[in-house]
Amino acid sequence: MKSILMRDFFLGLMISFTLGVLAVALILGIAAGSGTMQLSLIWQVFILSAICSLVNLVYRSEQLKFLWQSLIGYVLTTGAIMGCGNIFGWYDYGGNSYNKSSFLLLSLLGYSLCYLITWMMIWRVNKRRKAAWNSSLAAYKERNRSEG
Repeated sequence: MKSILMRDFFLGLMISFTLGVLAVALILGIAAGSGTMQLSLIWQVFILSAICSLVNLVYRSEQLKFLWQSLIGYVLTTGAIMGCGNIFGWYDYGGNSYNKSSFLLLSLLGYSLCYLITWMMIWRVNKRRKAAWNSSLAAYKERNRSEG
């Protein structure tokens, strides 16, 4: 089990780091018109990716129902992103059009929308997986009845 958790952590780290760097590059390209990224942003994205990979291990808990995993995951993930963003000064890039609190609120709405879309995809996968398991279990029980 420990090796599975380590594998999931590192897989999550690679995925979230890659997506994080791409998102930062896209945001900087659109918002600042910059084709470059500061090296410090890459380290900041790596730190946030590591935290989010740890948080996402909550989905491996067999003691929590999916709804609780989702709620805890949402609060911790959004808190980690907003906390890191605040510590690293990401919300100070609002420019003249937004003050920091407006930028925080827009960011929270954006993160929540992304989380909701991701959650819906995970929910559909889990629903299909459970249906396949139930179908396999029903077929197994039927075979055992006919043999017995």
